[in-house]
Amino acid sequence: MFNEQKKYFKQKAKAIQYSIWDMQFKISKTRMIREEVRVAYDLTKSKLEVLKNQIKIQKEKPTMEKGDIARLDDEQVRLERDLKRYEDQMKSLDLEINGSRPTNEYPDGVIGLNHQFESLVELLAMVKDYYNKI
Repeated sequence: MFNEQKKYFKQKAKAIQYSIWDMQFKISKTRMIREEVRVAYDLTKSKLEVLKNQIKIQKEKPTMEKGDIARLDDEQVRLERDLKRYEDQMKSLDLEINGSRPTNEYPDGVIGLNHQFESLVELLAMVKDYYNKI
């Protein structure tokens, strides 16, 4: 009986290890996606600053037609909307990775990938400890 039990917990430890590897992969990919979003955010933010300066100059000393200046205003609105979208994406990805304690926005809190990873590592240690005691 003990041999069968030992075999079961050895397989259980192997399955937990696979879950840990899967979690490491998911954390890595999520961080990579967040970095891509951050780069796009930074690029859009710099474009917006250049555009704001251009609009300011055109309003002081117009060298463009009014229709082109209106187009610049529309472009500014679009870039500001994109910035907000990127900020929301980064916040969402940070929440997915790090989780959150209970707040007004998340009354039950959010369990992040890092917390799940730590829990799996602890579980693996407990299973191996139990396995060695059998």
